[in-house]
Amino acid sequence: MIITVENSVAQNLHINPRTINEAQLTSPDAWTIRTSGDFMIVMNNLLALPVIVRHPQRFTDSRSFITAFKREFLQLMEQMPIPHAKIGMIRNAQFQDIRFTSQQAATAPQHLQTYQNVLIGPNSAIDWDSHPSNVELALQLAGQTEIYDPAEDDGQSVQKLLENYVMRNFSLPAHPTLNEHNRNYRYYSRSLNDVMNAVAVDERLLKDYRQYLQNRGKNDQVIDRDLDVTDDYFSFCDGYDKTIFDDLALAYNYLLNYAAASETRVTASQLRDKCMALRDLGRFMCYQRLFSVEDFERFIQAINQGASDLITTDRDYYFQRLLFNVHNQVQDQRDALAVARHRSHQRYKLTVTLKDYQPTMWRQFEFGGDIRLDSLCYQILASFRANGHHLFKLQDQKLDYQLPIMDVGRGTQASLLDHWLGEYHVGDELLLTYDFGDCWCFKIKVEMITTESRMRTPGTAKLLAGSGQGIIDSIGGTTGLTEVAKDDPTIDQSLVVNEEQAAWLKRVDQLKKSYRRSNVIFFTSLRNGLQ
Repeated sequence: MIITVENSVAQNLHINPRTINEAQLTSPDAWTIRTSGDFMIVMNNLLALPVIVRHPQRFTDSRSFITAFKREFLQLMEQMPIPHAKIGMIRNAQFQDIRFTSQQAATAPQHLQTYQNVLIGPNSAIDWDSHPSNVELALQLAGQTEIYDPAEDDGQSVQKLLENYVMRNFSLPAHPTLNEHNRNYRYYSRSLNDVMNAVAVDERLLKDYRQYLQNRGKNDQVIDRDLDVTDDYFSFCDGYDKTIFDDLALAYNYLLNYAAASETRVTASQLRDKCMALRDLGRFMCYQRLFSVEDFERFIQAINQGASDLITTDRDYYFQRLLFNVHNQVQDQRDALAVARHRSHQRYKLTVTLKDYQPTMWRQFEFGGDIRLDSLCYQILASFRANGHHLFKLQDQKLDYQLPIMDVGRGTQASLLDHWLGEYHVGDELLLTYDFGDCWCFKIKVEMITTESRMRTPGTAKLLAGSGQGIIDSIGGTTGLTEVAKDDPTIDQSLVVNEEQAAWLKRVDQLKKSYRRSNVIFFTSLRNGLQ
């Protein structure tokens, strides 16, 4: 990373700017800082992507600045049109071998001046009464700029430019277990780069995929739908000189750009059908051992995020989302009534510890035995301040529990919606894994079970004690968190439970809405009991 700084900033940060090759000033990891009052605009020279850091006067060395900059950068990436699974890759590519210089890219001053005018100029359109966050400010600034993209030979918004850059330069490859049968899908001829080879591979996959669907009793309408979507997805991948094996996250870009590419508006039913078809494709790839279980999880995560990001900008899905929420509420009520007689008066004391992190970061809870496992996961993740932008799974000694959309059809998997905490006993341990890239692992142990009188109303979930403020999404797992904590000791401070309780319950609600919103496209299949 190369960062251009003014002399005053260099003095405050106690750094000595270096002389570099001018060509490096327009590389993807080159940035320029502009300080304006209480704000610091850190802009990527190539993409004109702005990151906002407040209170620059608090930085007395380069390390404290980089820590704050990295945090704001990652939070902005979470809101950009890019697959969440690639954020860690982008972070690693950017924050390497950080160097400072006083040299400036030719186009940087113009963009920075535009951003400065929008931010604090006399005609600023920012609504300061709404107390915008740094991310919200950065998004408003980015919306003011259009950059020429040579790859598209057209002007592009900053968000679109970033999306294209990430799609072309970062990939999540599949990890097939090759055998005598599925090897043909990848090595149909000796020329791996031959266009005819790619076509032949696609045709063979489609042929075997049809047979796979027929063997599972799918009707002709579903088979035609799945094959049409798969063929279209293969063509999308080919357009970027990639295959389904090269980048699992391309499903995100495919869904996000489908309406624009087809020059038509995607209806709720069309989006749902496309996502179901892609999910069936992922199962087929697992069946053929062309996707590992982890590959399938990342493929599904890309599908969910693509649909969710598209939904949030399309009002057509309002009533679909409303129906889905009503369905969940009714289902929750039915589930609660079914288990209340047996488990509602059991009180579980759990200790949850973040693995592979020192000093120990932990939480202690009290839950009713009637809490469903998906809700249990939301409660735990919210207490550790996960933002809910990544998939998760829960494991015990026998089963992997996942949300229904993650079902790959294997016998060792079960739905989080069908099981409750009351099924476990004192001493039992579970493992909650969140974000299959950064791989945050939380060990859950049942410490105590008590039974309350049936005359008493069962209590709500309680956060009893804890230490450590929580995780930071896309920071690089516990290794990245350890590095950040060196510059931000508050991360390891003890938890003030009385102050945390209300904020925790609010985060739980936000997390539930986030995961349920990303599942809205599967409402019909869940309602009808389809796979």
